[in-house]
Amino acid sequence: MWFSTSTISSVLVLSGATFAQAASLASIKRQIVVPAHGVTASPADGSTITAETSFPFAYHNVDFCESGYSPISVYLSTSPPTSADVTSGGELADGSFVFKFGDYLIANFGLPVMGTPPPSTLTAPTLGGVTEGTTLYLSVVETYRDCPGGVSLEFGLETTTVVYS
Repeated sequence: MWFSTSTISSVLVLSGATFAQAASLASIKRQIVVPAHGVTASPADGSTITAETSFPFAYHNVDFCESGYSPISVYLSTSPPTSADVTSGGELADGSFVFKFGDYLIANFGLPVMGTPPPSTLTAPTLGGVTEGTTLYLSVVETYRDCPGGVSLEFGLETTTVVYS
């Protein structure tokens, strides 16, 4: 089978474009925060929290990738965090929160508790410079491990408003 010089040139040009397109797609940052996330059952949205006083905390994780355990991190911010505030390690970036309550591990599928499970209450911190009646944002970053497609980690971000007293 004989090909003309123009046919071979066309194939080379097209294959070069395909490789260039693939290279540019590979350089695009994969979104690490997915729309799926759990729900903060308590405190209810708009609840008041008082400095140095405990308040109820319950988070129902979504377990997006069906892992045995779901790590979560809980924060308090003066503005609502966005997916851009979530680092590749699953933490909120410094400066996007005023207080971190901690890192916790939720057991799924009836597995035994490992690490520190989320507490049933959290204690509101004293926040200098935050006045009474200020709306704050209680946020949970949930880490999804072992996701299909070779994705090692993805994250969910859930935010509930609370009023600081």
